Amino acid sequence: MTGRPGEGWKIFADGDEADDVPLWKVLAQFRSDDLDEGLSLNAAIINQAKPSPVRYYNLAFVISFAFGFLSVLLLIGLLVSGHSTATDLFFYLALGTLAATIAPHLWRQAYQYGLKIPDAPLKLPHAPDRLFDEVLGYLQKVDGPKAYYLSRFRKQRVPLKRRQFFGRLRYFLFSEHSKDRGMVMRYPTAMALPADLYLHRDDVELMLATSRPKRRGGPGRNRKYRYDDAIIALIGDPRLATLDMSDRTAAISTVKDWLYKWLENNADESGDVPRRDQLTRYAEKICTHLEVNASVKAR
Repeated sequence: MTGRPGEGWKIFADGDEADDVPLWKVLAQFRSDDLDEGLSLNAAIINQAKPSPVRYYNLAFVISFAFGFLSVLLLIGLLVSGHSTATDLFFYLALGTLAATIAPHLWRQAYQYGLKIPDAPLKLPHAPDRLFDEVLGYLQKVDGPKAYYLSRFRKQRVPLKRRQFFGRLRYFLFSEHSKDRGMVMRYPTAMALPADLYLHRDDVELMLATSRPKRRGGPGRNRKYRYDDAIIALIGDPRLATLDMSDRTAAISTVKDWLYKWLENNADESGDVPRRDQLTRYAEKICTHLEVNASVKAR
């Protein structure tokens, strides 16, 4: 996608990382207009799917750690044994324990992605959820939005291949908790995923816009929202005089909140109101008008 990123929702932070939206926030926004509510609902679904994978994940970790520690002891024994008759015994035991250390990681990888590169999403080991699958559907497409992570040292965006989202535990990639995401391997290596996966805010806004169904109007109903009335109502609002325009992004977000509140309070019988992202251009115009007025007064 090209072009300047548009103003987003409240989940977009101010600053250099404003364009990087964590996957868990993306899914929460799809779930509900209230971010906290969306996070709670998504967490409930993930928690229902967790018991069995967590149990096997912890068991694999314990086995790998135990054999890894034993292999270190055997390697030390191999070094101090010199060329004695015990050398061969330590050597083969060390090889065996090293293999046992690696085996749980290989098993976990095979469980999540199979024995070969998956060409399609694998069957889930738990009940599916429509919204999880809807967002995953975008990420699984060849020409879909590209998820990425930020490299630990250079902080560069490293894109993920779409097959990363074919695994059996793919729902865990949307968890708010790094421990849950850590159970999912970075395909096709055996290294755990970093703290967060991201989508660019442009991709998120496009996904949200295309996923929301168009509202149907009743007989004789005018489908145009009362944007003009909301703007007129806001013109004489004393809050505009106290609005801090030094932070344009925050000011636009605040004006969008005010417009949304007015439209919500003055909705018709259907209770139908526009999405917050549909109010962006109106809030931008209001803020631009305030900036122009301020510059004129300053002369």
